[in-house]
Amino acid sequence: MAHLRIGEAVSRPRGESVRVPVIRTSGGLLKRLGRAVLWLLLVVLLLRGVASVLEPREPATVVQVPRSTAALWPDDDARAFAADFARAYLSYSPKRPEVSARAIQAFAAQELVNTIAPEYADGAMAQAAGSVTVARTASLDEWHALVTVAATVEPEATTRYLTVPVARDDDGGLVVSALPSFAAAPRRASLQEPATEPLSVAERAVIEPVVSRFLRAYLAGDASGLQYLVPAGVQIAAPTAGYELLEVSALSLARPVSGRERVVLASVRARQKQGGGVFSLLYRLRLVRRDRWYVAAVNQATRKGG
Repeated sequence: MAHLRIGEAVSRPRGESVRVPVIRTSGGLLKRLGRAVLWLLLVVLLLRGVASVLEPREPATVVQVPRSTAALWPDDDARAFAADFARAYLSYSPKRPEVSARAIQAFAAQELVNTIAPEYADGAMAQAAGSVTVARTASLDEWHALVTVAATVEPEATTRYLTVPVARDDDGGLVVSALPSFAAAPRRASLQEPATEPLSVAERAVIEPVVSRFLRAYLAGDASGLQYLVPAGVQIAAPTAGYELLEVSALSLARPVSGRERVVLASVRARQKQGGGVFSLLYRLRLVRRDRWYVAAVNQATRKGG
């Protein structure tokens, strides 16, 4: 066997190809794998896009947006307009009757100017509307409404209810569109007295002194005197006008006993320090028991069942 010497060239027969070995690196493999994943992702996205186009769709749901309460009719402007008209309509000065009439006519539609002002006999007394509030309203259509106003008329010291027809135009202008009318006062309700329960003898002996002491300071407007009688962190504002507690005439439970809390009704008589008037009053008090009984609230709503 012939041995190849160093430096000698290796000769091969003509026509025979020489295969050069390919060296594969880890970097090249990662590149090809990344391209394959990218193509696969592109195919998936294309398929999902086609499916979403062909998929049947539900019709869009129409959501009804409620109208703003500001669009209610009659609005605040119409209520105030009716109240101002009632004040003018129920006021009269015999010294200047023409001024009283013009004040009323200024609110009215043109066809009402000659008929809307009341007619007073010679020697009629002066009168003036004092407190005026809107009692109730009724919308007739988008442009017309009835506004009933309660007005206190002096010197009679009576309350009259006047229904005022009010109309508006497309620009929001207001006018008294028809003659007013006198209306009845609200019907008086017929209710049963709320059920109450008496305090037990033992609880009354400890709760009644707390209630009496609290109401004495409360009616007198004694803020410092209230601090000892209310729970820590609770503040109860007292009336500014000074009253003197004369007696607690009745004390009962406003709702059944519940744990360490009592809601009581206290009937009292109090005298005004200036003027001397005596008033019969009823207070709803919520008391809580900690180291002792405290008054936690005055004339506030309580939980269901109270």
